[in-house]
Amino acid sequence: MALRLFTFHRVTGLTFLLDAVISRNDRIEEMDLAGFSLSIIDSIYSRLFRVHLQRREEKPPEPSNGPVLEDALRRLQEHNIEIASLIDIGASNGFWSKAFARHFPDRSHLLIDANAFHLEDLKKVCRQNPKWQFALTAVGGTTGELYFDASDPLGGHLSEIPLSKDYRPCPVTTIDHLVEKYPLPGPLMIKLDTHGVELPILSGAAEALKETSVIVIEVYNMVFGGPAVPFWDLCRYMFELGFRPLDVFDLLYREVDNAFWQFDLLFVRSDLPLFQDNRFFISGRH
Repeated sequence: MALRLFTFHRVTGLTFLLDAVISRNDRIEEMDLAGFSLSIIDSIYSRLFRVHLQRREEKPPEPSNGPVLEDALRRLQEHNIEIASLIDIGASNGFWSKAFARHFPDRSHLLIDANAFHLEDLKKVCRQNPKWQFALTAVGGTTGELYFDASDPLGGHLSEIPLSKDYRPCPVTTIDHLVEKYPLPGPLMIKLDTHGVELPILSGAAEALKETSVIVIEVYNMVFGGPAVPFWDLCRYMFELGFRPLDVFDLLYREVDNAFWQFDLLFVRSDLPLFQDNRFFISGRH
C-alpha cells in the first residue's frame, strides 16, 4: 500500500506510520486508499483504532539571513527606517526597483539609466506602476555632456573623455536637478550602480542628501584610479556626509583568481539610535 501518514496515538503517546498499522489489519489491507480524501481515511482509522488522525503542524520556514539583496531589504524593513521614494541610478531593466517594491510597496520610484538599450523595459515597468517614473540620462557632478560606453548593457561606464570608439557623447545631469524635474516625496533612498562615478554623483546631490535616509552603493575592493575609489575610502567620504554602513550584500569574486572584487554597501544616517546599542546577543538568550 502506497499510503504513508504520520500520526500520533493519544493512548500510547507514540508517533507512528499509518501504513505500518494498516498493513497489519486484514479488513482494509486490500483497499486502495490512494484516491481517498483525508477525511475518509480518518473515518476508517477512527473506527479501527478509536483515535483520529492529527495533522502535523508545519512550522513556517525561518527567514534566511544571508548576504543577498532580498535578505538585506528585509533586514532594512525590520529597522523601520522611513523611506517614501527610491532613486534608482543604474536602473537597467528595473529589476532592483522591483525587488525594493516587494519589501517597500507603494513607494514613488525614479529609475535612471544612461543606456538606451533599457529604454523599452523602463517604459514598460513605469506603465505597470503608476508611481514610477524614468529618465534616460547619465548622472554626475554637473549638468552637461560626457562620454558613455554603452557597449555592455550591464557594464556601462561614464568618462570625461572618450577612452575608446565605444564612448559616445551622452547627456549628464545631477541628482539635485532630477529631483527638481521629477518631484519626489521624502525621505529618499538612493541606489547607485554606477561603476566608479559615485563621488561625482554624490557631489551633485547636496540638496537631495538632506532628505535621504538610506543609500546603497556598489563598491569595489580594487583601486582603478580616476574618480573611482575603493570601499574604504568611500566609507570615509560617506561618514563625512553623515552616513555609515548598516549592511553588506551581493559579494562578487573575480573570475581570474576568485579574489574579492565588489559588494553592495547599505548606508544609513550616522545618528540613528541603533548605533548606540553595542549588544550582540538578544537579552536573556545567553
